[in-house]
Amino acid sequence: MTELIAAAAVAVVGWFAAGTIWNLRKGSAMMRWMQEGLASLGERTTVRWLGSSAVEMTIRDGKPPFASVTLVIFLEPRDMPWMWALTHGRGRRDTLIIRGVLQRGPEQEFEALDAASWSGREALPRVPSDWRARPGEDEAGLVVHHASASALERADALLQSARRAGLAVRRLSVRRGEPNFQLHVALPAREQPALGFFEAVRSLADRAAA
Repeated sequence: MTELIAAAAVAVVGWFAAGTIWNLRKGSAMMRWMQEGLASLGERTTVRWLGSSAVEMTIRDGKPPFASVTLVIFLEPRDMPWMWALTHGRGRRDTLIIRGVLQRGPEQEFEALDAASWSGREALPRVPSDWRARPGEDEAGLVVHHASASALERADALLQSARRAGLAVRRLSVRRGEPNFQLHVALPAREQPALGFFEAVRSLADRAAA
């Protein structure tokens, strides 16, 4: 029994070390890739690790249409095998989260959510109960929650732009309250130019505020 406990402890410690190293390397590689494009959102970025599963980058003085932007590289909890198994089964995947306060608040509000993802389930309870829901009409399967026909039209236009830009959207939120703009996407492929990715994000936010 003592040997089994010792072996289990070694296995857990080994998994923890390997998972931590994996996430730190993945997060660091993504930050290096992002450096080229972050300047299109703002000049100064403050970075901090939140454990080994998330990196937060804050831009306090954003470029139009942003007043400020927070970006989070949100990784699966690979350092904890039981937590990883539970959250992976519930749809948690490596995600880039972009939350922006816009210089001008949007007129239309909506939430486009991937109900199978962690992002979608986490946001769903905060969708107003009187909003209507339009099931997904494409392969992405995003459900668009909206208060009016004009809001649905705006959501469809932005989602179409996101698809053309190659963004794998898990959540696109445009709200009058802060943060006015939220975009959750699968981690971008580092083979593509970071500048092009962030210019696409900035264009989406600009159209959201129009």
